[in-house]
Amino acid sequence: MLLNKRHMLLALAVLVAAPPTILALPSDRNAPVEIEADSADIDQASHTTTYRGNVKIRQGSMQLQAGKVVITYNNRKPGKLIATGKPATFKQQPEKDKPWVTGQGQRIVYDFNSEELILNGDAVLTQNNDSFRSDRIVYDRVKAQLKAGAAAKGSERVKVIIHPQNTQ
Repeated sequence: MLLNKRHMLLALAVLVAAPPTILALPSDRNAPVEIEADSADIDQASHTTTYRGNVKIRQGSMQLQAGKVVITYNNRKPGKLIATGKPATFKQQPEKDKPWVTGQGQRIVYDFNSEELILNGDAVLTQNNDSFRSDRIVYDRVKAQLKAGAAAKGSERVKVIIHPQNTQ
């Protein structure tokens, strides 16, 4: 039972590991979004913007790096973000004076409408040296559910590493 509670605590800790509309420092939501890339292609007909080459996106404490990022829009609002890289990475500080949450995958997908974050391909979420690893990790913010491996329609086993806390 204690192990399940620890898994839940780790899962709660990694809930903040998503793009800017998910839990983060209060100032993150109102911070400007800064995007740097080698190129940007805007396709108004398909409602997409594609950034290529050393893409860096920052909003407050949230930072995302990828080789390519495609953002689709619905009625001028972001609908889905797909970041790919070798790997694509992100980090975000959930609260002031709290450890950073980091994540990576060959592909990171965030659906702004369903608020679901999917990490594919060597997916890893880490905070405080504790980590959650599988080929596929899915976090549904609305349902507050974290799934990995077969539960997330992945094919690899899940590996969780939790370090004991100092009780001094």
